[in-house]
Amino acid sequence: MKVFFVVTVARQIEGEIISVIFEKCFSDQEKAESYYKKLRQEPVKTIQTETGPIQFACERRIHEIELDEETISI
Repeated sequence: MKVFFVVTVARQIEGEIISVIFEKCFSDQEKAESYYKKLRQEPVKTIQTETGPIQFACERRIHEIELDEETISI
């Protein structure tokens, strides 16, 4: 079974922090694309930390991967 996950790679605007965020996973490609389009409208993301807010420039993509159904237990 193929699944589609939306990933954000964020680079701190004024600093050296890089973050990889696995946003959400879908079994339907159209739903992944719809979610991606919503996130894409936010090219800068502010994340609250213990020392205050940090701004990140974000790039997002949809990745496709084959999921081994034998490893899923519901």
